[in-house]
Amino acid sequence: MNMKIKYKIYGDNQTTILKGSTSFPNSLENRHYQEFVDDIYTHGLGIVEGADYVGVTTYTLARAAEYPPIVDQLDKIYHNGIDAWKADIKAIKDKYPKTQVGITSIAPIPDWVNKALFDKQKEEYIKAKARLAQYELSAGVKNGDGTYDIEPVPLYVDGVGRNPLIVQDEMERDTAARIIDLTPQSVIDSINN
Repeated sequence: MNMKIKYKIYGDNQTTILKGSTSFPNSLENRHYQEFVDDIYTHGLGIVEGADYVGVTTYTLARAAEYPPIVDQLDKIYHNGIDAWKADIKAIKDKYPKTQVGITSIAPIPDWVNKALFDKQKEEYIKAKARLAQYELSAGVKNGDGTYDIEPVPLYVDGVGRNPLIVQDEMERDTAARIIDLTPQSVIDSINN
């Protein structure tokens, strides 16, 4: 799934986040920041873009960095003709004119964003494990002698059909199991160690 960039990191110390026309700090007390963490947890880091910075370079270095390897260029000429190759090279030359002295690049996402995602994954994993540790409503809790400490909830309710409590319990358990399955091993290891 290719999501559009939704958040932009900026500022001298790269601790400010921009979403549309709203900017906010990376602070747990800020509701926009909490929404940001929820979004990167749900959609991944692909919705975040690092800060812009202008690097001073010559047009020749900028072009050289973008030109494909010579083998790929020759392959392009062989398969698509010299005009297709010229079009590709011209696009790079136009992008970096001879008058250029600097290029705007995007900085990598700061480490604090990765840490915020890691901490959210850890928090959700712990909640999911706790949810799965609860007994299933449809099974109840049996004592060692076969009697019930907590009676099972009936699967069906007259006039309603499937018991809504059972349905909700199963959905919550399925969601918790999915969270556990999708949690990166490094997060799990950090909890277990």
